[in-house]
Amino acid sequence: MHNRFLLRLMKWGSLATVGVLGFWSIYQASAQSVGTTDFVLDIPSIDVFTQPEAVIPVTVSIRNTSGTTWDSAVLQLGTVFSTGDKDRTSAWKTEKWISATRIGMEGERKKIFANRVAEFKFTMKAPKRTGWYKEYFRPVLAGTWLTGDPVILTIKVGDFLTIQSDVEKEVRIYRKEQVGEWLDHGYVVASLPISSGKSGYTTPAGKYKIMNHIPDAYSSEYALWMPYWMGLSSEKNGFRGYGMHSLPYWKVKSSNYTEGKVYAGGRLYTKGRLYEGYSHLGRPVSHGCVRWGISEASILYNWAPNGTPVTVV
Repeated sequence: MHNRFLLRLMKWGSLATVGVLGFWSIYQASAQSVGTTDFVLDIPSIDVFTQPEAVIPVTVSIRNTSGTTWDSAVLQLGTVFSTGDKDRTSAWKTEKWISATRIGMEGERKKIFANRVAEFKFTMKAPKRTGWYKEYFRPVLAGTWLTGDPVILTIKVGDFLTIQSDVEKEVRIYRKEQVGEWLDHGYVVASLPISSGKSGYTTPAGKYKIMNHIPDAYSSEYALWMPYWMGLSSEKNGFRGYGMHSLPYWKVKSSNYTEGKVYAGGRLYTKGRLYEGYSHLGRPVSHGCVRWGISEASILYNWAPNGTPVTVV
């Protein structure tokens, strides 16, 4: 039996106070039942135009054609990466969201029967930085992701003229904001917290390229392991010892720790590894490298091949 869902996005109306302009297109996705990977999808262009820091009201309607009844209390929209990986932290989150990765349904709890529509009403706040963005979502029912192509929003922030970039993939690091962006042909597809060099070890600004990938590199100088290492070669000076990687970790005795427990300083223990704390992300605390979250670094490691441009500003 096929499980299909119709996704309809529309703008509720303009907000004069923030000068929002835009429209949402309608598209239909067809997918097989939960747990399969085969699906058929047809998506026309979706374009939204807004201004920096504007709040955009959105309605997402999902038609239940699965033949089963949905419970609105356990139906959510979840963020995904362009790769399909789940729970991407979104910089567009507002108070209408459950978290930085999930959007719930408002109103009284209800049953959504077959061929009925479930509506998500929420807001998105545009970032300060102008540019082209893409945000990706998929519906989640009681913790199970419904299959089919994601809801993809293409959003232009700001008034400017631009052309699509011929650079397939690029990473940009903003030291002041402690944010890293992933770009696909000029579109920002992920904006995530990072940790660059602290005072005295500042990550040098400049243009780099990813020169190598090492699954688990080791720093003898600092006695730390650096998973998902991506070495950075400067266009001017070559390799200077800097790279991008996950939060670093120490190898510890498992008998001294509890699996999955977070210890003082936000340090996570798992499978014989004690990771630096997630509280470090968003602050410059490294010795010069650029740190990402554990899962985010893993995804970036597979997403960005050798030669990918990396700009640090």
